[in-house]
Amino acid sequence: MDERLRRHTPSEALRARAEAEGIDLDTLKRDAPADYMALNAGEVVVAARELAHLAAGMVLTAFPDREVFRMQAGPSERLLAFPPLAEAELERLDALLAPLVDRPEWSHRHAYYREVEDVRGRRRELGLAVAPGAFTEDEGVVGPFADREAAEAWGRDNVRAPRVHDPFRMNGRWFCDVFRADEDGTPGAR
Repeated sequence: MDERLRRHTPSEALRARAEAEGIDLDTLKRDAPADYMALNAGEVVVAARELAHLAAGMVLTAFPDREVFRMQAGPSERLLAFPPLAEAELERLDALLAPLVDRPEWSHRHAYYREVEDVRGRRRELGLAVAPGAFTEDEGVVGPFADREAAEAWGRDNVRAPRVHDPFRMNGRWFCDVFRADEDGTPGAR
């Protein structure tokens, strides 16, 4: 058995969820190790599909002892690692992923790398801004706009609950951050 599996202990929350779903984690670990690793993997970054392969390659290069899993998440992909990366490792990865947005092939498409905290918790995002005319009600960054007023007007006209919008400046241009609000309609913690 892979030493990473031998040493790994699932969280109590995962054990409870697996038990409720009738999954025997010890059997899964022995008979389907890849499934066990995917189930116990920790999120690394949510990446635009066009950038996910670059992010996955950087995770594998920086942490060759990890297994990386890519899962579809709407218009993006969630990258997960097993064993999960510790906070210090995630910060080390930030230094590798953040410069991607400055590459000419991505900067002209208004790429961004950021850490977000909202109603779903904290996560890292490596994304591409969506042009206002291509907005499909997904969460993310939309723009650019001529100024703050144009971004605000677009948000009022196009963003519907439970999502909200927040205009912001990035690289000298105006964008709208579109994200899900708390159940009472107020924006999640940022």
